Amino acid sequence: MDESQLREALASAMRHLYDRGHNAPGDGNASARLGEGFLCTPTATHKGRLSASQLVRLRADGSPVDPSQRASSELKMHLAIYSARPDVGAIVHAHSPHATALSVAGLSLERPTLPEAVAALGRVPTIPYASPTTSDVALAVDPVVAAGARGFILERHGPVCLGAGVDDALTRLEVLEHTARITWLAHVAGGAAPLPDDEISRLSTLFGA
Repeated sequence: MDESQLREALASAMRHLYDRGHNAPGDGNASARLGEGFLCTPTATHKGRLSASQLVRLRADGSPVDPSQRASSELKMHLAIYSARPDVGAIVHAHSPHATALSVAGLSLERPTLPEAVAALGRVPTIPYASPTTSDVALAVDPVVAAGARGFILERHGPVCLGAGVDDALTRLEVLEHTARITWLAHVAGGAAPLPDDEISRLSTLFGA
């Protein structure tokens, strides 16, 4: 995928998430590897109206090629993930309502409730709260990223999903939010029982999760 295609993929992903109700106008961010550097969504921008030209081109150290542009305020987290995981080609973060609400309520998706979630995501840990935009977020996510997580939830701040490419990360985020919605509805209906441990292990083997 060349730069113009990657720009459109990232912008399209953010518009899609806004249209699907994952984000308020200024919420969420995404990035992708591009050569020795990265492309990243800009800060303080309406993500539902994001154009490909607004994506910020970054050098390997995270500095913008165009000094007039400002990348996402969560760039520290993105760079930390890329540094720890050479297999990750794209990262998508959203403020998806059900996944975020579960973390506010003190509920977790780490014990999977649905087989499809195991196939797409494996276990989804919740990262203890750290002030958004700070280096504390990057430090907080480091252990689960190093352990190979495909996705996780930042407590009170929303899900983050990783993938080989933009579509991969976006698909995982939508699976995560869909699973969170079903889990939330199950709690409202009386309880959300996780899959038995032996079934989680079996599914993990089947799907390589």
